[in-house]
Amino acid sequence: MTRTRICFYILLLTPLVVYWQTIFSEFGMRDDYAQMREAREEPGKIVRFSASVGRPLFGALLESSFAKIDEVDNLQWPRLGGVLLLTILGLALWRQLYQSGWTEIEAAAVGLGVTLLPAAQITVSWAIGWPWALAVLLSLAGFAAIEAELERGGLKRAVALVGGAMIYGLAGLIYQPDALFALVPIAAVLLVRSGREPYIDLRWFTTHVLAMMTGLLGSFLLVKMLFSNGVFHESARMQFETNPFTKFAWFLWQPLPNALALYSLRDNFNTGAVVFWGSVVGVAALIGYGYRQDVARLGDAVKKKWLVCLLFVPFAVHAVSLVAAERSIGYRVLYGLSGLVLVMVVYTLRSLLAAGRIKPVLHYAMLGVMVLTAAIAAHQNSYLLVAVPQGHEWEMVRNVVERLDFSKAPKVYVITPGPDDRSTERMFVDEFGSLTTDSDWAPREMFKAALYQRFPGKLPPGVSYTFKSGRDVPDAKAYDLVIDLRKLKEFRGK
Repeated sequence: MTRTRICFYILLLTPLVVYWQTIFSEFGMRDDYAQMREAREEPGKIVRFSASVGRPLFGALLESSFAKIDEVDNLQWPRLGGVLLLTILGLALWRQLYQSGWTEIEAAAVGLGVTLLPAAQITVSWAIGWPWALAVLLSLAGFAAIEAELERGGLKRAVALVGGAMIYGLAGLIYQPDALFALVPIAAVLLVRSGREPYIDLRWFTTHVLAMMTGLLGSFLLVKMLFSNGVFHESARMQFETNPFTKFAWFLWQPLPNALALYSLRDNFNTGAVVFWGSVVGVAALIGYGYRQDVARLGDAVKKKWLVCLLFVPFAVHAVSLVAAERSIGYRVLYGLSGLVLVMVVYTLRSLLAAGRIKPVLHYAMLGVMVLTAAIAAHQNSYLLVAVPQGHEWEMVRNVVERLDFSKAPKVYVITPGPDDRSTERMFVDEFGSLTTDSDWAPREMFKAALYQRFPGKLPPGVSYTFKSGRDVPDAKAYDLVIDLRKLKEFRGK
């Protein structure tokens, strides 16, 4: 009971402690600013846009939550909501794995580790990301609903299968990549099944995967029906991949190494490349060693499980990104794949302990070091690579708007920064260390957000302004105020 309480409180409190500074910093990410305004001024736009890419429920959740947010400082509440959902995810995964045959500490390490993955870090940092956390939680719920009744038979099993498929469908209507997260606990439970259960492993695994596919197919067909009936307009992004060979090579070069590195981030400028690729090689070697030891000890039965988890599940858990024409490499689509790698690492340590290759003290010490490293990385990545640099951008725009004299209809020009003007040493695509104002539309949305905070509701009578942004340096005489966001680079290294 003491061990259970310790695990419970660690899982309950660690995510909040790790992400506390990020949650309650005053900043937004690029889409946060736009969706604050759109939810307030253009009801229905967020739903229509999200539905156009197959995620109508995602849009509905965002619009309903952002409609109540009128200040950037209040973006802390969606971020807090995301952390609470991830905390529930960690607790639920811990209990599910413990009940399925993992030791309590191993299950807790997986549950906590999942809440600290880079995908979780960006989910927490991006206020619009809280529905992503909900989709992951629903995916786990779909698995748990089916698993609870699968081997009992009769009507209960049929109801569980239908209910689980419907839950998967809901997750797919929010964010399809995260709806596949259930393959993480499916793989974890498959590895520790004793072979004495009523369902043989293959039948058990196939039933779970088919239920998931049925739910996601149902959500896809529902969206297609909405498109065909004219309820929503289908985006050009809703296209399937036409070149599977290059997509396979892309998977091996981009998503897979990023997931294998676990808590080490990839960088656009190869900053920390030694640590990143060292992590990739080290994790892959550890899993490979665990495979050899486990197969040598237990034979063909466990070999088949390993091969399913190593050769089938990685592609299945990343299937949405693989079949889509769009080649997204963001960490936000890697939750399932990274979670699978985490499970394989913890299971490898379990196998090495069972084979006598490591002592119990070293086993638990390695789990502790892994979780501690993950917690430190999650805090630093989310706070120093997202909250702080995004806060610098927001502060520069907000301070100007607060002091600006609008009585003379000022003309404002914003010089947008490029990647070399970033305030961080590290940068990964549009997530960690990225720039919000490095775009055509985000500076205007930030300006409007600052303006709305100064003049809540609407602009006072007679107040007007002209706004323009771009990379070119304008003629200073043509504008009353020039905001040079290239100065963000002055924060680098401070």
